[in-house]
Amino acid sequence: MKFIKIIIISTLFFASVPFSESTFVYAKSSEQTTKKKKKKKSSSKKKSSSKKKSSSKKKSSSKKKRKKKKKKKSSDEETLKPSDSTPLDSKEKKVIRFNSAAYADELFNLTGELQASNKELAKATQYFYNEDPIKQPVAIESKPYFSRKDFENEAKLNPDNLYIQRQLGLHYEANGDFSNAKEVYLREVGKNPGNPDSHYFLGSLYANVGQYQKAKNAFEEALYIEPNHGATIEAMSMFVQTKEQKQLSRDILNYSSKKVPDGPAQKVTIIREKMASSNYVEALNLAEEAFEKHPDYTGFIQLIGESHLKLGRPEEAKGSFQRAIKLSPRDIQPHLSLADLYFDQGKFVYAALSYSDAVYLNPDNSDYRYMQGLSYFNAQEWGRTAASWEDLLHYRPNDAIVKNLLPQAYYVLAVEYNRIGNPSMGRQAFKNALSINNNTGSWLPGALGVLGKFYREKNMYSESLIAFQEVLELSPSDAGAYMGIGITYWKMDEKQLARASWEKSLEIKPDNNESRGWLILSSQGS
Repeated sequence: MKFIKIIIISTLFFASVPFSESTFVYAKSSEQTTKKKKKKKSSSKKKSSSKKKSSSKKKSSSKKKRKKKKKKKSSDEETLKPSDSTPLDSKEKKVIRFNSAAYADELFNLTGELQASNKELAKATQYFYNEDPIKQPVAIESKPYFSRKDFENEAKLNPDNLYIQRQLGLHYEANGDFSNAKEVYLREVGKNPGNPDSHYFLGSLYANVGQYQKAKNAFEEALYIEPNHGATIEAMSMFVQTKEQKQLSRDILNYSSKKVPDGPAQKVTIIREKMASSNYVEALNLAEEAFEKHPDYTGFIQLIGESHLKLGRPEEAKGSFQRAIKLSPRDIQPHLSLADLYFDQGKFVYAALSYSDAVYLNPDNSDYRYMQGLSYFNAQEWGRTAASWEDLLHYRPNDAIVKNLLPQAYYVLAVEYNRIGNPSMGRQAFKNALSINNNTGSWLPGALGVLGKFYREKNMYSESLIAFQEVLELSPSDAGAYMGIGITYWKMDEKQLARASWEKSLEIKPDNNESRGWLILSSQGS
């Protein structure tokens, strides 16, 4: 049965219109017009040859007449063009319709014996006829950057400029060439052993590739030269994502605190201890005081934002994270904190953009790519979802969640392309869905449920109901489909039908808290 379903779905999406007879009609009509023009030219040549034999007076008068005739002829041709093109276009359209119908009839005859299986899946792409224009998916544009050759040439021209060498190293890192980046930083440490920045650059590379002991050694060298080295302490205040990073952060901050007991590293350590013990008000006050005393350390702004967030002040937290990003755009933690905040607030487009910044700063982190795609998926930005998760599959080719959700995004794209009259793009989107996961039974019911929600949010309620009903044809005991039908009915002001749908959902799945919540809401409103 699954094999039959796949055949039918493929037939629906891959059926294409054959070569149109309109091309022949157009060619024929153009051939006739060229023949007429040739006749007119030959006749005009005969007239001109006869007129050459006449007197000079007649020549001048004939020239004037010919000029008038030419003007009249050109104006006549201009007026004829629109009227000639109109019936040609209409003929072309009629021929296309005739061929499409004939081809569809042929397909119907070929697949007639599979009609029972076809019933389950065919409706998914046949009942969407709303012609409202929608925006086409837009490919994600990469940020502008110089080429590898540009960075290398600039570094060769400025061999003694540590910060230009740093840009070359960062370019290598951004493109995953950690070996060449390490060569750059080791060379600069050898040339500038007394500059704490050179040790910090090397330590950052080691930390990014997970070599935390080597990173610790390099960071300690930077702090030995300058105990309050800002970049190192900034980095350590942001290193909180993994257990290894947290341990490295504690070790380096403690090293700096011992050398400068009242320095910023000591303050970061105390603030974190307050937050760990849930003393968020005190942590906030300490972070604000520390930033006033050390305004160059944006890590304190990050800690202010985290304290606000723990105290239930998301807007204040968002302002702090945005300020930290503005002051230090290459620090990844403020981007992640802002992205998580937007995601929790349901502002999925903004969450996706913030995760995109994190991906830009660390392109090898597949978790950031996953959250970027999930944010676009929840925002119903299907083209961008596909772009994000297609990239992720290069890093995690067997990600089970993505291999279930990405075909759903492609399926919605396929149905939408068909609805707006672009079947070729629809077939390609469906091909993409099957290339990710050809087991349609694992993702098609979910895709139809997503489609139902998508159309409901576009106020296309009848299409939404049909999509959810298609889910029930494939999976009759789907509690989520009944819940979705109920919400759509509620939006249509069909409250009795909505309640009945939620009650059915709870019969199938008694612990469906969302359906229960809708029922409670409906009883309060009545």
